[in-house]
Amino acid sequence: MRVVAVRRAERRNAIASASVEGGKGGRLCGRLIAGLLALVMACAGLAAWTVQPAQSEPGAMRVTSYIVRPGDTLWLYASRITPAGQDVSQTVDRLMALNGLESSSLRAGQRIIVPAE
Repeated sequence: MRVVAVRRAERRNAIASASVEGGKGGRLCGRLIAGLLALVMACAGLAAWTVQPAQSEPGAMRVTSYIVRPGDTLWLYASRITPAGQDVSQTVDRLMALNGLESSSLRAGQRIIVPAE
C-alpha cells in the first residue's frame, strides 16, 4: 500500500512540475501565440504599404466668372452648362464647392466662379 501511495505522490509532483515549467504543451502554445502575433504584424505592415493616395485631376482647373442676373438660380445656370446626358445635380454640387456656398441660393449681381469648359 505504501508503494502505491508513493508512486501516486511522485506522479502528482511530476505533473505539477511539468505544468509549472511549461512542458512541451506550454512551449507549443507559446510558439503558436508568437506565430500568430507575427502574422498579425505582417498583415498590418502590408496594409500600411498598400494605402492608395487620393486621386485628383492633374493640373489646375480653368475657371471664369459669371455675374448672376435677376431670376437666375444655381440649378438654372447649372442646367445651361451641363453637357447633355449628364446629371445637373452634380454640376450644382461642383459649383457650390467651387464657390464655397452653403446653399444653392443666389442673388442678382453676385459673382460666381464657374469652370471654363
